[in-house]
Amino acid sequence: MNEQELAVADPVPDSDGNLERELLKQLNTGRAGLPVLPQVAGLALRLAGDRNANVAELARLVETDPPIAARFLSVANSALYFRGFVIGSTQAAIVRLGLARTRDLLFQVVYSNTTVGLKRFQSEVRVSFERSVSCAIATRVASQVLGMPLELSYMCGLLHDIGEARIYRVFEHIAAATPGSPEVERLVRKHHNRAGAEIAMAWHLPSEIVDACAAHHDLGASDSTAVRLVMLADLVTQAAEPDSDQLFTLGINDAQWRRFKEAFARESATSRQRMAQMTPV
Repeated sequence: MNEQELAVADPVPDSDGNLERELLKQLNTGRAGLPVLPQVAGLALRLAGDRNANVAELARLVETDPPIAARFLSVANSALYFRGFVIGSTQAAIVRLGLARTRDLLFQVVYSNTTVGLKRFQSEVRVSFERSVSCAIATRVASQVLGMPLELSYMCGLLHDIGEARIYRVFEHIAAATPGSPEVERLVRKHHNRAGAEIAMAWHLPSEIVDACAAHHDLGASDSTAVRLVMLADLVTQAAEPDSDQLFTLGINDAQWRRFKEAFARESATSRQRMAQMTPV
């Protein structure tokens, strides 16, 4: 998907006057609210598919960014990845997780870091991030359970809504944007696809992730495995009950949908159980 395909329709007048026009003006600069991809995340993306990758090199690079290193170890020891003992070093964490999971986790840390520092829209961005982590898990489960192989499934689910955080960051500096207002939420829903796809392209992420960001609300794009998996993950994390026609459009039947829901429920329960085991009495 290229930049021309991401062009948006003319803005619709809104109750706050020029709020949508101001948002689009900022987005059209190509810089507003655009987070910088740390070098370590870019390297992890390249190394994940390299059989001869140097784990020690990646560990050293992670450690040159203390905030990312600390957060990486914290998440590696969290409920999602805990295996009975605490990891004490970055290299040990990478060895345990493997390069693909390390890549996924580093991007999760990078995304998490974009949620801090806001004064007015902090809670909205945090909710969006937490929902995205749940969707990342669901996307990976869907890929495994439904026989739709996608090596980047977790990242597609994790980053598909990252445009929401970008738009909230833009609104942080627009006085007319009021937290919780229906107009702000409408504009986030309307423009987050384009905003997220632009982040994915600026970060030079694979086309599957760009497509997941740009088209996850477009049933016409469901022939893309990445888009289809993210759509299914969105449905299951929202506890939706799609009808047979909708499932058919997404390439599965009722029995497969039930199997997917059950697998996601088990994965979610396992994560909660691990969290309980790690919580001091």
